[in-house]
Amino acid sequence: MVFRRLLEYVQPSALKMLAGLLLTAISSFAVLGYAKAAQLLVTSVQKQDLRLLWLALGGTLVLNLIKNGAQYGGSYTLTSVGQRVVAKVRADLYERIQYLPLRVFDRWRSGELMSRFGNDVGLMLIGVTAMPLFASAIITLVGAVAYMFYLSWSLTLVTIGVAPLVSYAVFRFSRLLRNVTGVSLERIADVNSMLQESLESMRVIKAFAREPYEVKRFRDRNDAYLGASMKLAQISLTQTPVIDFIVAVGLLFLAGFAFYELATRQIAAGEIVGFLTLAVVASNPINQLTNYFGDLNKAYIGAARVFELLDLPVEAPDVPGTAELHDVSGQVEFRDVRFTYDGKTEVLKGVSAVVEPGDVVALVGPSGSGKTTLVNLIPRFYVPTAGAVFVDGHDLRTIALASLRRAIAIVPQDPQLFSDTVEQNIRYGRLDATADEVEAAARLANAHAFISGFPDGYQTMVGARGIRLSGGERQRIAIARALLRNPRLLILDEATSQLDAQSEALISEALDRLFVGRTTFVIAHRLSTIRRASVILVLDDGRFVERGTHAELLQRGGLYARLYETQILDSTARPA
Repeated sequence: MVFRRLLEYVQPSALKMLAGLLLTAISSFAVLGYAKAAQLLVTSVQKQDLRLLWLALGGTLVLNLIKNGAQYGGSYTLTSVGQRVVAKVRADLYERIQYLPLRVFDRWRSGELMSRFGNDVGLMLIGVTAMPLFASAIITLVGAVAYMFYLSWSLTLVTIGVAPLVSYAVFRFSRLLRNVTGVSLERIADVNSMLQESLESMRVIKAFAREPYEVKRFRDRNDAYLGASMKLAQISLTQTPVIDFIVAVGLLFLAGFAFYELATRQIAAGEIVGFLTLAVVASNPINQLTNYFGDLNKAYIGAARVFELLDLPVEAPDVPGTAELHDVSGQVEFRDVRFTYDGKTEVLKGVSAVVEPGDVVALVGPSGSGKTTLVNLIPRFYVPTAGAVFVDGHDLRTIALASLRRAIAIVPQDPQLFSDTVEQNIRYGRLDATADEVEAAARLANAHAFISGFPDGYQTMVGARGIRLSGGERQRIAIARALLRNPRLLILDEATSQLDAQSEALISEALDRLFVGRTTFVIAHRLSTIRRASVILVLDDGRFVERGTHAELLQRGGLYARLYETQILDSTARPA
């Protein structure tokens, strides 16, 4: 299965690969010519023929030039094919990761994905490097054995008597290497995952003074990887001397038998020298093949793990007949929507509601009530288990996914910025935006002032995840990005819940501009945001239990009023 998949990647470069194999074969046949040259040398000495001597020496030099030239051309050609295959696999893997549904990222550790993208593809690259050498060794070995049969079938049969032992040893080591390589890759994935998790959680680690605990956890996983790596090294290093010893025993037995036939005059001295030269030529590929088999086995395991990721299903594709979404007004309807993550426990239980264009909807409810799940259905990050979501009367399943998401912008509570310039992070909202349009969006988001204060202005690098900016600065850049996109539907995970009063005031002003003319869903925590909403939807245990304005819901004395009174809603913005 893995080899078939690899052949599919090789197929576009089949002619180039055949050319590489042909050059490799020429190089291997040139090596086999050394046996004939050695035979001529012995014959020239026996006959004291200087012309034959110069012919043998000159022939050896020519063979060497042919061998090295063809070997370079073949190796370069095959390596280029292999590198292109790995580059294509890497590109396909990155593309597949981009289109995987969020459900996959909920299950897979990001460190595991990174390990497969890095280490496993790296193993495939090692296999690619070994491929031309492997091809050369195979051709040389086959050619040497065929030539040996031509010179003496009896000596050849004695020589290949050790073949079953060599084959068995290679087979056993190959199985061991595959198993141990798989374990080693799992262990390094654990190490990568823990490192990434630690870097992302450094504030928590330091807040709880858990540095010694984290160091111990990492050392345990690192020791497990070390153990797997040493086991892999032990098997790899044991393989070569074992095979070499078996081959050496075979060569010694062959030499004894050959000189016995020479002593009994059943073979000429020149033929023996030529045959033994071929035996040495054949023994080198056997020794090399053990190493190449090891590299190819590792590449096989790496490829299998990469293809496992490539085979993960992408986001639900557009069904035949899907329509592009144009001129969106912003009406959103949830019609008896149900959703479950695990196929057992329902997170949403028959949710129904209609949101009119331009409404600012605050979603309120206890933790775990289904607020985040509900808004994730709008951009079709998830598909309802039952029921349907409609935009402007269109079932989202009948709308082209790209056109749906072009109508939506999301401002998360923890804004995700890329390690790029401020300008490019804002332009991410609309890639064809001009510099003036980027600046205009920044002004509306109250971000222009602090951006202009940077020495490099809009060309300032923000660092990984925007680490060089404050929380309020990151949030305003995220709002500018959403404004530049000019969406008809806006999803906002409370953008001011973790900010100081000054940053909150600036962002609240920017949000007022962002809300205008857009249907907005806000996962609300602060009263200041909730009171800005035109309608409040209260969720509890996966169901809408209340709907109304702040004043209406307080008057009813239901769940919203209880949340308000028990300060589950952040009341920092309450009027005095």
